[in-house]
Amino acid sequence: MRKLLVTLPVLIALSIASAQPNYQVGPFLFAISNRGAVRISGEGFNLGTGSLMSWGPGWQWVDSCSWQDSWSLVSGPTGSEVEYEVECYARCAFAEFRSKVKYWVGANATLLEANLTVVSDSSFAGMAWTLQIPIERFAGKTIYAIKADGSLVPLKLREQHVSGQAGLFSTDSAVGWLIPATNETGLVIAVVSDMWPQGIMISVDDEREWAGGTYALRNWLSQQFQLPANQRLRFLVYFLPYSGDPQQAVRKAVDISQALAKGSTLDDVKAAVIGELGIEEARAARVSPTALYAPYAVLAAAAVAVVAVVYTLVRRRARSS
Repeated sequence: MRKLLVTLPVLIALSIASAQPNYQVGPFLFAISNRGAVRISGEGFNLGTGSLMSWGPGWQWVDSCSWQDSWSLVSGPTGSEVEYEVECYARCAFAEFRSKVKYWVGANATLLEANLTVVSDSSFAGMAWTLQIPIERFAGKTIYAIKADGSLVPLKLREQHVSGQAGLFSTDSAVGWLIPATNETGLVIAVVSDMWPQGIMISVDDEREWAGGTYALRNWLSQQFQLPANQRLRFLVYFLPYSGDPQQAVRKAVDISQALAKGSTLDDVKAAVIGELGIEEARAARVSPTALYAPYAVLAAAAVAVVAVVYTLVRRRARSS
């Protein structure tokens, strides 16, 4: 019985931790993890999962720092019909940092802001916001890199893996990606930072090289760099689902990059994007925060009830013995 007292709350806590709020944005569903990674899906298919990744010197991968969903929770997550935020902490041999992530989820587009503050001197081989898209869906398909000047560079994703050749594509002065998902719908993603107002470097890796099942679309914040304590990195990810012609979504993505290049601050860009997300329309159309977080509320109530019942049973047994 004592084992049950210990085990049930643990299982319930694990169930609560795995619950994800879901937001419908245009033709896609955005499911945000309790560390701030996002899984994007359409009707009957997975489009991809986006998260912040980092590598230590020599391109070492250490889950506690490298993988966003392995970070420790500091506060949150908290959310509503149109906002979601969480603060995390990560520490490993090469880095120590805190990350604050916030989403504004509109009716037809979504904005992510990430603020990463280094706690102690840290060294990185690279850091990139990465969208991993499934090979089984996208093998042989064409996606497009969006350059800062508005041009599109087509990339047909290699169907067969070639050992030792993980890198499929790389370019600088870029904004992000145009990813057709079906014949009629797709997603435009822009990643901007005031570190690189003229555009960022982007690349594609075939993760079958490391026994994975995805193409990794990487948006590089930097490579081979050191950050002193209290240094901050900040960037925005703009998600623009589209139906039909993607050109309007591409134009919006390019516009925020060009605004930075012309001297606008990241705060200016963030405010302008939030103003166009259709926040109030989304708030009115969506269910209440109670419904969004129903898994949390139900499981928390179940935890209290189960512990109370088991505690009563244990006490009765103790008295009768």
